[in-house]
Formats: sequence, structure tokens, C-alpha cells
Amino acid sequence: MTVRFAPRRVAVRTGLVLAAVLALSGGTALAAGPSPTDVTWTEGTPLPFGATRLDGAMVGGKVYVLGFRAADNTTSGEVWYYDIAGDSWVDTGVAMPTPISNYTASILKDSTGTGIYTFGGRDATGAIITTVQVYYPATNTTAVIASDPFPGKTPSKCVSLPGTGVAVVKNKAYVLGGMSFSTSVPACIDDNSAQVWRFDPKASGPKWKKQPALTSARGYVTAAVIGKTIYAIGGDVNTAGTLTAQTTVESWKVGSPSWNAATADLPEACDESQAFGFKAGQLAKTVTLAGCGQFPLALPDVLQYDVTADTWSMNATGLNEARRNQGGVNIGTAKKPKLFLIGGYNSDSSVTLATTEVGLP
Repeated sequence: MTVRFAPRRVAVRTGLVLAAVLALSGGTALAAGPSPTDVTWTEGTPLPFGATRLDGAMVGGKVYVLGFRAADNTTSGEVWYYDIAGDSWVDTGVAMPTPISNYTASILKDSTGTGIYTFGGRDATGAIITTVQVYYPATNTTAVIASDPFPGKTPSKCVSLPGTGVAVVKNKAYVLGGMSFSTSVPACIDDNSAQVWRFDPKASGPKWKKQPALTSARGYVTAAVIGKTIYAIGGDVNTAGTLTAQTTVESWKVGSPSWNAATADLPEACDESQAFGFKAGQLAKTVTLAGCGQFPLALPDVLQYDVTADTWSMNATGLNEARRNQGGVNIGTAKKPKLFLIGGYNSDSSVTLATTEVGLP
């Protein structure tokens, strides 16, 4: 099924919204000054439905979504893609073996071919799962890597939910931190993990290997990569069931013995977002944090990290509408990026968004 839509404007960033943002953030981010390379956002082709707690990955000119939390709070495992050239959303007719939300979509090559992997997440009952799933765009097929479920645990030995905290470097996925919940199915306790695990899809033996831990235990970290360096940006700390967004940022060059906690922190606390890192091109040596969640709220703020100066700054303009738990993927190139955001929750979680946005430097 192919669905085409004309772009439409849903919300406008006004002075009233800016005032609300300043009130929520205390003005700290705006004091950081203009960003080195602003990204301007316009509305893209909307989804056929509201979708949140999802992610996207681009293969062959198509952006694939491997499941989502729907507007009625159910969880779907349906695989859809956005055809960039055709400017349309298409239902593949395939569903993931386990319906999933709260995941990151990671492109990895294994013995079968190019796959889009997910590590854990939440299933249709809300349970935090250890399932490793993969979708192969070339054959429109799915698989479960039953031999190597996600091993991440919190200190209380609960199954860990990393959410947005996954980065890929040289065909290996790195899963950063996580948390557990007393409200999960089955119930565990409210806890936070600093564990970092590496998944190697081509390993002949066990595919998971433990890596140096984060210096700050937290979940829903926003991950970004520049070269071989991974940035763990913000996230949440679960304290007795209350999630508190964090300003913490740390970096790690893959292979080094520990994470660098001296990396500049965010000027405002952010969680459940999307970040894009670039080594070269128009956004060279920067990380763009597109949107700022502050569970259960969201801000339209766009923050940018300058690697050379080790500083964060606020873009002159933000997103068209506040969102968190959105999907995100670069549908351009490294030299000429085109940042694409998909769905998510609105500013107060009252609406599951069907809108998308495109960011250009």
C-alpha cells in the first residue's frame, strides 16, 4: 500500500512558545550563543498515522520504520518505509516477529546481508525485552537472533531498557546504559545502568562483549557518532519511578579504556531525542541534537555541539513543533546532510504525532 500526502503545517514556533521554552529551560541554553552552523527545519511528508517511540534507518533510498507505539497506545510491529524519491509512505506487508517500541534502528552487515537491527525495547504488553531482531530490506524478511539476546542488566539484575542509546561504529553496535521500572511487566525495581555492550553481527562465537561503562548510569541516552568517537548525550535517571532528564554528556573513542566525563555538558537537560554527528561536510565536527525531551514534556530546541571548541550552543531556530521519542535519520549525505525526524510525542505528550520534519544546514 502506497500513501501520498501533501505537506501541511501543524504548528508554528511563536513568541509564546519561545517564552514557554525559556521558562522551562531557565534560559540557560539561549545564553550559550548562536550555533556554528544553524540547521533550518521545514515540514516533511507526514506518516499515515500517529507514531512514537520509534526510529528510522535508510537503506537504498528508503527510510524504514520497524514498529512503533500508536496513538491508541498499542504497539505495532509493522514495517513501513518512506520512499524518498517518490515522497510516499509504503507498507511492506511484513511485521517484526515481536511488535516493538522504544528501540533504535541500527544498520549492520551480517552473513545474510544488510540488516536493520533492534536490541531489546518494549513489546506489545509493555514488557522490557531482550530480543534481538533484524529486518533485511533486500528480501523483505525478518529474523530473531535467538542465540544472542541482549545481555544488559541494571545493578539490581533487572532487564535493561536502553531506548535511544545505540551507536554504530565500523559495523558494530554499541548499546549505552539503560534503566528498569517497577511498573514494567513483569515488575522489577526502578534502577539505572551504566553498562555498555558491543554487538558484532559477524562474530563466529558470542556476539556480545562488555565494554567500558559510562561514568553516569542512565537510560534513554541520545547517542551520536563522529568517526570512532561515540557521544552519550543527556538521558534520564529513574528515581523511585520518576524520570529526570540529564545534562550529562560523555564521550568515548572506541577501544580506549574509559569514557571521558570532561566533555561539555548540555546547557539544558534533554532526554529521548535524536542526534546527528558529522566528521566532514557542511556540519563537520559538530553534533546536532534535534529536539529536547524533558519527560513527560518536550521542547522544540535544537542544540549543537562544536567538537573543536568543546561547547554547546542553541540554533537560532528550533523545530516546527516540540517532539520527543521521535525517529531520526540523515537522508542526505555526510557532505550534504538532510536530517529527517519522524513522529514522536508533542510538547505535553497529549498527541502522538504523524508529522515529520526535514533539517538543512
